Amino acid sequence: MIVDDEQSSIDLLQWLIGQYCPDITAIKTARSVQEAIPSIQSFKPDVLFLDIQMPHQSGFDLLTTIDNWNFEVIFTTAYNEFAIQAIRFSALDYLLKPVDESELKKAVERYKAKRIYAPAGQLLFRNFIQNISHGNKNKFKLALADTTEVKYVQLDEIIRLQAESNYTHIFLTGNKVFVSAKTLKEYDEILQGHKFLRVHKSHLVNPAHIDAYDRQGILMMSDGSRVEVARRKKEFLQQSLSGK
Repeated sequence: MIVDDEQSSIDLLQWLIGQYCPDITAIKTARSVQEAIPSIQSFKPDVLFLDIQMPHQSGFDLLTTIDNWNFEVIFTTAYNEFAIQAIRFSALDYLLKPVDESELKKAVERYKAKRIYAPAGQLLFRNFIQNISHGNKNKFKLALADTTEVKYVQLDEIIRLQAESNYTHIFLTGNKVFVSAKTLKEYDEILQGHKFLRVHKSHLVNPAHIDAYDRQGILMMSDGSRVEVARRKKEFLQQSLSGK
């Protein structure tokens, strides 16, 4: 289902879906929150493409009105760096307007491959609202979602992240480890601007948890783990730590 107040945006997205997303076999549209609510209840969509900024009531108003979700939400929005970072921190998905065909296909493939966010959609959205209400990205909580649970962590709880194939092992304080279906590259992008350091193709570390850096190019972390620093990253790391 597509909810957007601009008919031109609806027409474009509907055409792109018809051309590039053959697995989507039925589409319903609405141009306001008031129109969308009864349609969602009767149509029961698997995926909701939801415009954030609409007159009178926003996409957020729509989601807070619905009691129980059983669909995936993909926000559609004009570029807004702060809102997009809050969305990504909350493990939600989005598409920038005007929607690009390749990004649309990727978003639909993510839904098909994981299908993990829809059952937890309300929890993820609640975290998003808390994040964006802070007005300060440094206070964002990061939502970690897998097939069985959703965990919310402060950034200072994250010691390091380690790539393992297409998964990421996230090492937290208190000897806790979370395995995420997101790649390390995705987390590197999400955490940009939050001082995390990519010291190796397989390692992203929180400098606040670095205890020592030895001459062999090994980081000693606060949990006792040792992280190898890639040769080409050593100068970058030293410069970063000198300004720590």
